[in-house]
Amino acid sequence: MATVIDSISPARTLHRRPRITATTTGIVAALVAVIAGSVFDVRPPDAYGICMACHARDLVDWTANSVAGTRLTVATVSLVFPVLTPIGVLLGALLAAHANREFRWQRPEHPLKTFLYGVVVMNGALLAGGCSIRLLLRTATGETLGIIGFGALAAGVIVATQWLRWRAAR
Repeated sequence: MATVIDSISPARTLHRRPRITATTTGIVAALVAVIAGSVFDVRPPDAYGICMACHARDLVDWTANSVAGTRLTVATVSLVFPVLTPIGVLLGALLAAHANREFRWQRPEHPLKTFLYGVVVMNGALLAGGCSIRLLLRTATGETLGIIGFGALAAGVIVATQWLRWRAAR
């Protein structure tokens, strides 16, 4: 009589991939951030969380300062070493897409229009002071730019939603 243990193939258990969850990824990322903060003596300014606009700007400015000797302004956290959030998010998304077999190249219908939309969004984010979380923090403190930016963000969401509904109905 075969037992349950006998029915499990040893070859099958040896090639088992570890399961990576959002929780374990978050814990590992937090530990890496704490270690990097200690090693590079990073002390981020208030409300400088994970922002693709601010961190991308600081990465480009830091690189230009290092390579070309310019004196572009970067956040205090990026003075010694650049914040690599945009690269990390891009690589993480690429690895996740490959791991889940969801990666595919997709060419936009109108590349120039798509690029210009990206420029507008990035400049709008930088004018508003960064990401939406930072914008909400500024609004919560009663800062005028935060309140104006939050109103513009809400108006943009409403207008974009109406436009998408109109386009879908066509």
